[in-house]
Amino acid sequence: MSDLRQRRHAQTKQALFDAAFDLLRAHGLHALTMERIAEHAGVSRSTAYRRYASKEDIILDIPRQFVAAWDDALQRYAESNPDAPETPASLAKKMNVGCLGVASWIDTNSDNVLLGYKALESSPTLQASDTSHWVERMIELIMAHVPDADLATAATIAGAYMGALDAMMVLWVRDEGATSVTASTQAVLDHLGPILPT
Repeated sequence: MSDLRQRRHAQTKQALFDAAFDLLRAHGLHALTMERIAEHAGVSRSTAYRRYASKEDIILDIPRQFVAAWDDALQRYAESNPDAPETPASLAKKMNVGCLGVASWIDTNSDNVLLGYKALESSPTLQASDTSHWVERMIELIMAHVPDADLATAATIAGAYMGALDAMMVLWVRDEGATSVTASTQAVLDHLGPILPT
């Protein structure tokens, strides 16, 4: 795909995402339809369906963007620390960088994240949202830094991180996003640090 086509594709997806969250904010999940989203975004229904399979798919872009924020944070860290060795000692730093990158993205996009989480809570279809990509990223990071770690150990550590971060997000949603996700994430990371291999 050409650069221009990729940019247009991304712009259309963003317009659909913005339209969906505008309508979600104004009318709620049950009144949200792909037809209304397409009309609000100024694109055809077929174009909307080529970018997103359903209104739920648009809302699930929130957790997908968590993964992108994780990847971006670790990429920036790698670029600014090109000679940093992948050792157990550097694992905690990279876990913190990735998690805080996601937290910062959430703080920047808190209105949409809060709406997305509320929609997740209210829809059985969305409650089964998949966080496996973020867990997979954590497992890969752990395995790269602790070569003798087995998959079960890496998965347990990644699960502990995801469980603690998910619980923190449940409290954040319950408090209507009143606190900084970055500060709350740092507190969670401070508690989780000791479970990492050294």
